[in-house]
Amino acid sequence: MNLSCNDNSKKHTTSKDSETKTEFKNTHVNEHCFLYAKNNDTIQLVLKEYKTTATGYLLFNFYQKDGSHGSFEGVMKGDTLFADYNFEAEGTKSKREIIFLKKGQTLLQGYGELEVDAHNRTVFKKDATITFDDKFPLTAVACDTLDL
Repeated sequence: MNLSCNDNSKKHTTSKDSETKTEFKNTHVNEHCFLYAKNNDTIQLVLKEYKTTATGYLLFNFYQKDGSHGSFEGVMKGDTLFADYNFEAEGTKSKREIIFLKKGQTLLQGYGELEVDAHNRTVFKKDATITFDDKFPLTAVACDTLDL
């Protein structure tokens, strides 16, 4: 994928019933894929970046444990992804905050003290210390190697 410093996007805005829709054409969206696979455990992540916006898909599949899968949307601040992960686990839909640190070709998940906010979303506490654990490092891979 290529990075571009130029914004070659063309905006097209239409209104319908007071809703505004914006379409971006010729944008440079960078897609990166990451994988952790060890001891029958896998974590797969697809990250799509456009400027500071980040979206993607995340799947946790741990051997003989509950897994989860879903999409996320957030922002990149420097080398750190801050996002809301909308996921399903055992038929239940949930939402939680996720943080990943990008170190070279590796993503490390952030851990810290959590709480449930007024919208029933699991979030990091305001003054929580976030630690980036290398227990499950996700390594950059070609996107066509993921099983999503």
